[in-house]
Amino acid sequence: MMKNSLRALLLVDWIPEKDALLLDSLRKTGLDCDIMGIDFHQSRWTPINKIFSHWPKCLWVSIKAYRKRHDYDYMLAWSQIIGTFLGMIKFITRSNIPKVFILEAVVVERDNPILEKFRRWFIATSWIRVNHIGLMSNAYKCLIQERFKLQECQCVHLKSPLIIEKNNDFIGFKAGSYLYSAGRSYRDYRTLMEAAKKSKYHFVVATSDDALQGLIIPDNVTVYRNTFGQEADKLLKEAAAVIIPLDRTTSPAGDLTLTEAMYYGKPAIITETLITQEYIVHGKNGFLVPWKNPDAIVDAVNVIFSDPEKADFIGRMARQTVVENHTLDIFSRHIADVIKNDIYGEESI
Repeated sequence: MMKNSLRALLLVDWIPEKDALLLDSLRKTGLDCDIMGIDFHQSRWTPINKIFSHWPKCLWVSIKAYRKRHDYDYMLAWSQIIGTFLGMIKFITRSNIPKVFILEAVVVERDNPILEKFRRWFIATSWIRVNHIGLMSNAYKCLIQERFKLQECQCVHLKSPLIIEKNNDFIGFKAGSYLYSAGRSYRDYRTLMEAAKKSKYHFVVATSDDALQGLIIPDNVTVYRNTFGQEADKLLKEAAAVIIPLDRTTSPAGDLTLTEAMYYGKPAIITETLITQEYIVHGKNGFLVPWKNPDAIVDAVNVIFSDPEKADFIGRMARQTVVENHTLDIFSRHIADVIKNDIYGEESI
């Protein structure tokens, strides 16, 4: 039984309207939750901006949060980089407060071995002082726990949440429409273009120029550059199905696009990874395809368009999966349960 309302500070660095949805959902659990962070836009995401603008701003947010460490029971880092900086500050100052919960941790391997070695050292050192780390699948949780020598109690399986306003309208499969692909992080558009060359259907891709650098775009592919927010959402809703080709199999990527597509009832074709294999049951609520296999993508596309009833059924099953497992309310309740269990010794529901 709680004597007082638990106080939490949500630390963000992304899209304000989506952060507000999470804040409201956390407050529904009974947390007395405030928010702090920076307004960072996807359209400005470049390596230069990340290093010289985004990271310094995140460090400043971490410093400001640390100054408020006596005012809150927990700091909830929706931004991994802010949570990692906060863990490093705690390590340097040898402080046990504030308690830190990184809500979604993503550690992608870099090609530069020297840079990768430094990154892993920095993360491992910082996470010594992070109380809980949310990871998007059980398999990925085990991988990260072993890689960074984390304690079992630190690692929490938090399924990636759908971060959009609730909408009861079922859109579903659209037989006469296009195949949609979107995103920039760790996308394998080379394989997608090879699949498009072998397909008679129309493809629409929403991404940036750097993600398509060096690729030859087939005639049946339309590219929308730097399209985000409502524009991208409209393209998704009008699509027949969604394809998410990924260039890594052990790192989280594509989960946000996947859960949104599933919520709208779109059959999704996605590369099989440690994350996606726990979201998709092949042939039931979507299609898992092997890494760098354009023929498998083409085969899945042909199955979808050759049997509209099956495609519609898969879309409905996909939506059901998201509603039952990936809502913000479920995500927030899990976070609140972990915090209550940590502070009061209560069992999670």
